[in-house]
Amino acid sequence: MLNKPVVETADGVQVEDNTPKRDKAFTDEQLQSHIQSIVDEFEKSGQHHEALILKEQFDFEENVITVKISNEALESTFERMRSDLLVKLRDILENDHIQLKSMIVEPEKKDMLYTDKEKFEHLKRKYPALKDLQDKFGLDPEF
Repeated sequence: MLNKPVVETADGVQVEDNTPKRDKAFTDEQLQSHIQSIVDEFEKSGQHHEALILKEQFDFEENVITVKISNEALESTFERMRSDLLVKLRDILENDHIQLKSMIVEPEKKDMLYTDKEKFEHLKRKYPALKDLQDKFGLDPEF
């Protein structure tokens, strides 16, 4: 018995897929370019959350595009746009084997600078000449 290709529709029903699959090769640069044009479309139409999601970094490996989402609030937005985005990418790149998934990544946490002294110390590390000015003029960040 030969297994026929099966496709799941949007409502979860599985049907046989007898259409030939497109399998055109494409480069990472082409993918980046097309995603940027989709971002531009979203921004022009006022879909800023969708554009924000696609501006995030993504991984591409063996026809699987993994979009890295920086917070869980955008996950539902991604899920709403995922099927339309997948169809659009498959059509633009002429490749029906592309898969699209998301992964939530925690953004890098930076130390917050609260006091004047902390801010001044940070600036001294960033601009070493500031230490010379502090010594020369007797600057006190606490004053």
